[in-house]
Amino acid sequence: MNNKIKFVEDDEKNMEELQKFLMSGLPVPYLTYGQLNRHIDNYTNDYKYKVKAYNDGRLTVIKYKNKRQKPTVSIHQKKALGSSSYLSEDERLDNQRRYMFKVKTKIKDLVLNNHFDMFWTLTFDPKKCIESVEDEYRFFEMRKWLDKMRKRHSRKSDKPFMYIAIPERHKSGLIHWHMVTGNLEPNLIDSGKTYKKQKIYNCIDWEHGFSNVQMMRSKSKISSYVTKYITKDLLNTPARKNKRKYWSSNNLTLPTVYGVSDDSVMSFMHDEYDRVVEPNYSTDVCDIWVFRVR
Repeated sequence: MNNKIKFVEDDEKNMEELQKFLMSGLPVPYLTYGQLNRHIDNYTNDYKYKVKAYNDGRLTVIKYKNKRQKPTVSIHQKKALGSSSYLSEDERLDNQRRYMFKVKTKIKDLVLNNHFDMFWTLTFDPKKCIESVEDEYRFFEMRKWLDKMRKRHSRKSDKPFMYIAIPERHKSGLIHWHMVTGNLEPNLIDSGKTYKKQKIYNCIDWEHGFSNVQMMRSKSKISSYVTKYITKDLLNTPARKNKRKYWSSNNLTLPTVYGVSDDSVMSFMHDEYDRVVEPNYSTDVCDIWVFRVR
């Protein structure tokens, strides 16, 4: 499910594809075939911008303060380099940080790019089963429950059941789950409680403990909320060695990602006075803008 970056200066089709997305809502000048070819002639081995185009019309622009090199190492070579026994402790920790950042970014992109309408918290009650204190047991039961819900959904609806389920280790040391779902119609009952004037439901299909189900208010906030639980502890859980650390349905798609070197391609980021609009976020590494195309 990993997306390759489409570099617009390398391929005329990539340039046209990005331009078509932008012209659906942002005021950008149309580039002729001659202009497109001139961009392609300006082929470089690095890029300055990363542009993510989401299904809901959201556009995220990342401008790096230092240009990024286009990848020249295959995924197999990366794995071989990453598993080298010659890595120092600092290099190993840096690799872990990079991996955690990639996982969090991927989950955020999946949440933003797909249809989700419910946010869940599911816990286990140790009084109902002694085995529930074990990590592996909780992963196994969650997997079994998701399979049951998927089969039930397929009998009731033609719409795709979408989900992302992420474990969180509570301060007690026990794991519970956070989840977002789309198109699922579970058996919900009103809990009688509210959060920010919105009803909280319980799901009677979840028989292992407590359940909290809310209608999605902001996918952006939820994506940030669930990814904060992707921690080094969970990624290195012995019970999940070489196994999935979180679950997502196979029907999810990632945003289309473009790499851009030429500033003129990004003219839509200027206001009526030809000034670059202020970024929504800034870090030591990059500036980030969020636009709505439609």
